[in-house]
Amino acid sequence: MSFCGPRPWRAVRVLVCSSVLACIALVSSDSGSLSAQAPAAAPVERAILDQADRQKGEATFWVIVREKANLAAAYGIQQRSVRGRFVYDQLTTVAAKSQAGLQALLRARGASFKPFWIANAIRVTGDRALIDELARRPEVERIVRDRVFTLEPPVPGVDEAQISGVEWGIDRIRAPLVWSTFSDRGESIVVASVDTGVKFDHPALVNQYRGNLGAGNFDHNYSWFDPSNVCGTPSLAPCDNNGHGTHTMGTMAGDDGNGNQIGVAPHVKWIAAKGCEQGSCSNAALLAAGQWILAPTDLNGQNARPDLRPHIVNNSWGSSNASDTFYQATVQAWIASGIFPAFSNGNAGPACGTVGAPAGYAESYGAGAFDINNLIAAFSSRGPAPTSVGASIKPDLAAPGVNIRSAWNDGGYYTISGTSMASPHLAGAVALMWSAAPSLIGNIAGTRALLGQTAIDTSDLTCGGTAANNNVWGEGRLDAFAAVGAAPRGPTGTLTGIVTDSSSSPIQGATIAVSGPTSRTTPTGSAGDYTVLLPVGSYDVAASAFGYLTQSANAVVINDGQTIALPFTLAAAPAHAISGHVTDSFLHPVAGATVTVLGAPATTDGNGFYSFAKIPEGTYPIKAEGGRCRNADTKALTVDADETVDFLLTARSDSFGYFCREETASYVEANLVVALTGDDAAAPINLPFPFLFYGQTYNSAQLATNGFLNFIASSTSFSNSAIPTPAVPNAAIYPYWDDLFVDGSSSVRTDLFGSAPSRQFVIEWRNVAYFNDLTKRVDFEVILHENGQILIQYRNIGNDAQERGNSATVGIEDQTGSIALQYAVNEAALSDTVAIRYLLAPQAILQGKVTDTNDGQPIAGASVKALQGDTVAAQTTTDANGFYRMPLLLGTYDLQALKTNYVTALASVSLSTPDGTVTRNLALKAGRLTVNPSTLEFIMTAGQARTANLALANTGTEGLTWSVSESPTAVSWLSEGSGGGALAAGSNATVLVGVNSTGLAAGVYDTTLLFSSDSGRQPSVTVSVRLVVSGYSKAIDAGGGAYTDGSGISWLADRVYVAGQYGYVSKQSGISTTTIAIAATNDDPLYQSARIDPGEYRFDGLPAGVYEVDLRFAEIQNQAPASRLFDILVEGKLVLPALDVAREVGTFTADQHVFFLSITDGKANIGFAAKRGYAKPVVSGLRLTHRPDK
Repeated sequence: MSFCGPRPWRAVRVLVCSSVLACIALVSSDSGSLSAQAPAAAPVERAILDQADRQKGEATFWVIVREKANLAAAYGIQQRSVRGRFVYDQLTTVAAKSQAGLQALLRARGASFKPFWIANAIRVTGDRALIDELARRPEVERIVRDRVFTLEPPVPGVDEAQISGVEWGIDRIRAPLVWSTFSDRGESIVVASVDTGVKFDHPALVNQYRGNLGAGNFDHNYSWFDPSNVCGTPSLAPCDNNGHGTHTMGTMAGDDGNGNQIGVAPHVKWIAAKGCEQGSCSNAALLAAGQWILAPTDLNGQNARPDLRPHIVNNSWGSSNASDTFYQATVQAWIASGIFPAFSNGNAGPACGTVGAPAGYAESYGAGAFDINNLIAAFSSRGPAPTSVGASIKPDLAAPGVNIRSAWNDGGYYTISGTSMASPHLAGAVALMWSAAPSLIGNIAGTRALLGQTAIDTSDLTCGGTAANNNVWGEGRLDAFAAVGAAPRGPTGTLTGIVTDSSSSPIQGATIAVSGPTSRTTPTGSAGDYTVLLPVGSYDVAASAFGYLTQSANAVVINDGQTIALPFTLAAAPAHAISGHVTDSFLHPVAGATVTVLGAPATTDGNGFYSFAKIPEGTYPIKAEGGRCRNADTKALTVDADETVDFLLTARSDSFGYFCREETASYVEANLVVALTGDDAAAPINLPFPFLFYGQTYNSAQLATNGFLNFIASSTSFSNSAIPTPAVPNAAIYPYWDDLFVDGSSSVRTDLFGSAPSRQFVIEWRNVAYFNDLTKRVDFEVILHENGQILIQYRNIGNDAQERGNSATVGIEDQTGSIALQYAVNEAALSDTVAIRYLLAPQAILQGKVTDTNDGQPIAGASVKALQGDTVAAQTTTDANGFYRMPLLLGTYDLQALKTNYVTALASVSLSTPDGTVTRNLALKAGRLTVNPSTLEFIMTAGQARTANLALANTGTEGLTWSVSESPTAVSWLSEGSGGGALAAGSNATVLVGVNSTGLAAGVYDTTLLFSSDSGRQPSVTVSVRLVVSGYSKAIDAGGGAYTDGSGISWLADRVYVAGQYGYVSKQSGISTTTIAIAATNDDPLYQSARIDPGEYRFDGLPAGVYEVDLRFAEIQNQAPASRLFDILVEGKLVLPALDVAREVGTFTADQHVFFLSITDGKANIGFAAKRGYAKPVVSGLRLTHRPDK
């Protein structure tokens, strides 16, 4: 036998292990007998281990879970909403179940992690030990590194001529023929993009945005998702800090109704997920975006609605590693739910095998790019795809992708090239197909087949394949008209008619809106005529026109092959006068502002006054614009009488505080010529005074021939772009960034005027030419004021679009390339009569600390926002010390501090001192759930049931809700009396935990109770539960009868030993009892009887293993200390000498001693030996329990 300890126990003396080797042997033996053979560890990418070794012992990585959802049944579900819900439920259910154990482990280890259900993966930051532990888990398939995908970088382009008023790419795929022949512009279809976001109020996109409620009102829930909070914390409205996403969406859906027909399917609705933070896309953002595409959520990321998922999603991003399968599960899930996945093939051509991922997946539909001459673009990536992802022919087809003009994030238009531009042509074409043939919606295989069959075969066998399907062109050039014509549109009829006014005069441009089995909208022609091709069915038709009352016709039946004539006569609507004033932030009148209602403009006079004589009754958006340095203002206008509508146009500013102002130009010539000539050249200059720019002071600058100056390092970039951008140049002023040439007829000059502290330093580019056209010349200048203001002026700007800036960038940018105030990019917006002044508004610093009211400790990651009305002026996030700091313009702000599970704190703060600092601390209230004890242990034989109470308390300052679940999965032997509830601040609750060992083999069973709550600091609390099922257990009430104690243990009546069983040996022993209460216990009856001088207790028939010996004593004969001393022996070995209960705890007080021993011979003898001259030994109870956990 061997004895092992210590073991923690309440009010228990524990014998120290007499043999270290014995203890080790016992642990090894028990572990081996109770554990299955460990599975092979999951593979871990070497880069993760290297990162963990280098970077403070931690790495960020992805745990890919082995179990996958079975989505096969989705393909048989006809109802679109049911199909989407099925896929969502399958994915989320499998992920929740298979990740539960891993998440519990990560919480227990205090690791930072985020789970994703669409790919059944978890993003984790942890150390090498955690990586190794996760790799050993049987549910883990592999562990891969965190990656960043890139946007397919667009190539700057040149404008191509429009064809019949539309962009060349739209015309080339014959989309206008689809519009006119099939009356199909993508109605009833929702497209989405995973990209850099979208400028939702762009004139070419705002009307198609699903979140546009009309009359200037928007609801961005379920139409916008920004997982990285790039556009705000929280991100409440779409933005695009790059321009790429606005451009791709424009090619799918854009049309401003005013000559910018840039979209393939201009009557679709669009939504967007910002999967790309700037010029790149993190794995976390892409997976979160992928989930949202499948099941859009509200702006809080809650209440998923798979029924609101888009029909088509465009992805103009990718990795050069086509074997990277990280996104494959996401694409598969989209397809299972009926979403068509369009991808750009990549810009790594012309080499073969350069297709990227995800475009290279067999499931993805990838587009290559061709130009206006029907030549494949050199940059267009070629196939084939790698064998590891199917070795497919790639691209699947080619679409227009060179010199594509589309919308940009500054509200204008930009021409660029790339397969990023080709893919949205494809996505728009699919929208036209599905709108014309609703039976095709969700049929991805059928759609792919039609696209391939109708593409214009183009032979190029350079990279393999056939003339009809090769790795340069795929199936050939996209032909939307042929694809729609081949689609299963079903039987159709024609609706036609003429719209006239009450005098029978035709109304041109009236809108015919058809709703029913499909939806269509079409304008009337010059004769008021319209023709709409429709699938058979019953429709409601409405005719509307500006200035007229809408007329409707319901239940118009369209039959196969028939033409139905439906004329409309519209009555003039009553009209009223609309007028008002437009002022700026200082309440000064804005002269020359444009106020627009229903497409009709009015211009304000010198007093800022405008008027419309007659506006028809109705509800319309009315918009005021006051130049490029003021924010436009849109209001909802309801016309039912003469109306007065005033506008306040605030100054456009960047987040640092710079704003601009347009003023009358007064050009100043400079005289000192700088040694700077030629193409793409730069030269340094010293500044005559220190110049403060975006918080940094500079004494020198670099001038470039290409129309900019910067304060950091020489740059000669000739390819302009939208700003801000991290790419050089930064810390720059861009008066006219374009590809320019300073020849012998040109010069760059400087000059200094005025005296300190009001000096002005002029930098002039005089008579500079365009590199691509030396016949055109422009003058422009930057004037640096000693007070930090910047003035940009122009001269000799004619009506030519290039001279006016349609290929230039104008603005200022900070040193990091993250903040800028852009005036224009690639827009003909410049004039030699208008100067642009940049000023820095007076500012102050607002700072403080955000703490938890429960513990006074800082809250990291809290969002702090400063608002004026409903407008967020600035926002930031607290650091690890709960500290925040943000610059703000002078003024009064409503301050908010918020974080999940905390009550938002509110305060008002006024900043009135320029360059001052105001400190405002905020404390957030929250619930705080505590659960005691933190561990529960039950030791019993098979077939028994026990219970224990867990005490819950809300020690916080706000109420909370809580729930409890078993983790990682539910176990049959454990039950909790309550699944959850609410706890007010300061209140308590009890959870009854029950265990039942019926049917369980001897062994150790562990699980965890996970208490989840909306507590602020610690939303999850775990309680470890261990059930030890003993192979043997006997509890004897020495000297007494049968008794069940407060913990549910059944004590047997005392008995004399019988061979092969158990009991006391000495038949001369006696019994002592008392009725006096026993201290230090709630189980008085157990201690109120005792066996006097039992000799020893014997137990026979014991299975081998470790046993716990639990002995109970009480001095109930009132013996004084040092009156009763006796030894305790196990198998004749002394384990506790000279026990004196009265001395240890006093009389009539419970005493307990616990020992552990190893049994190998099937017997246990526990002896009580009297000391000569002392009272005889006494014992109140003893319990022998097999402990397989030891």
